[in-house]
Amino acid sequence: MADYKEIIYDENWYTHTALIAINRPHEYNSYTLTTLREMVDAIEKAMWNDDIQFIVLTGVGDKAFCTGGNVHEYAEEYTKKPSDFWKWGEIYGRVFDMIMHCGKPVIARVNGVTAGGGFEFVCACDLAVASENARFISPGPRVGMTSIGGLSQWLPLHIGLKRAAEIVMMSSEIDAKTAYEWGIVNAVVPQEKLDEKVKEMIDRMLDLSPSSLWYFKVHLNWWRDLVWRLTWEHGKAWFSLNIGGVEPSEGLWAFKQKRKARMREIRDRIGKGMDPRYPYGPLMKKCEKCGAEFLPDFSKFCLNCGAKLE
Repeated sequence: MADYKEIIYDENWYTHTALIAINRPHEYNSYTLTTLREMVDAIEKAMWNDDIQFIVLTGVGDKAFCTGGNVHEYAEEYTKKPSDFWKWGEIYGRVFDMIMHCGKPVIARVNGVTAGGGFEFVCACDLAVASENARFISPGPRVGMTSIGGLSQWLPLHIGLKRAAEIVMMSSEIDAKTAYEWGIVNAVVPQEKLDEKVKEMIDRMLDLSPSSLWYFKVHLNWWRDLVWRLTWEHGKAWFSLNIGGVEPSEGLWAFKQKRKARMREIRDRIGKGMDPRYPYGPLMKKCEKCGAEFLPDFSKFCLNCGAKLE
C-alpha cells in the first residue's frame, strides 16, 4: 500500500483489482484538496500497473461513500480568496479525467451517504454498486454552490433532464432503491454483501476480453467527454467568481455554524436590488485621507482608516 494521508490505496484488494478509498470518515469522507491530489496520484499508479485491471472507488466506514467537498475548507479558504477556486477546480477535474481515461473499468462501491462531488464520482464511474443504506443528495443549492462539476453534465445521461432537475434544483434526496430503479447504480445489496457483489462483477469481467472492455469504455466516455469539455472550464470560472458572493458565504458558514442558511432573506434583498456578488456596490471608492482604493461604492466610512467617505 502507498503512503497517503487522506486515502487508502490497496493494489491487492482483489484479483487484478486496486481499491482507492477516501479515508476521512470523521467528516463523512468529504474531500479536501489533498484528498483530490492523492486520488489523482493513486489512479495514475493503477493506470501504469498492468497487473491492475480494475479499480474500485469507495469511502472508509459504513456511513458515507463521499459527501463532496469539505465545507470547512471551502468556507475558511475559498470564500476568503475566491480566485484560488479555479485552481482547485483544475485538480478536481483531473480526478474525473483519471477515472474516465485510466483505460480500466472503475467501479463505485457506494457504502453510505453520497452527496455533491461524491454523487458526481458515481456518475463518472463505469459501474456502481450501492449498499441498502446509501442515499444520494445534491446539497449545493443549500449552501450557495451548485452541482456543475459532474451532475449537470452526466446525471441527465443516467436519469433524464426532469429527474436530474428535481434532484439538483429541489436539492432532493433519493434512497438506494430509487437510485437503482432510475439507473444511477447497477445493483443494491445489504451492507455486509457489498464487497461480495463488487467482486462478483469483477469475476464476470475477468472472463471477458480486457481490450474489449477498454475500448468500450473509450466509446462510452465519448458522451461524458462531449459535455464535460464544453462545460467544466465554465464551471471553474463560475465557482471562482461566485464563491466570494453573499450566497456561498452565508450558506457555507451557516453549514459550518450548524444553523439554517438565510436564503429567503437573501432572496428578499435581491428582490430589492441587491447584487449578490457586490452587495454594497462596485469597488469604486477611494479614501482621500489614507489613500485606500477599491472600497464598496455604498460605503460611508473607509474600511482601512475609518474616515468618512464623500
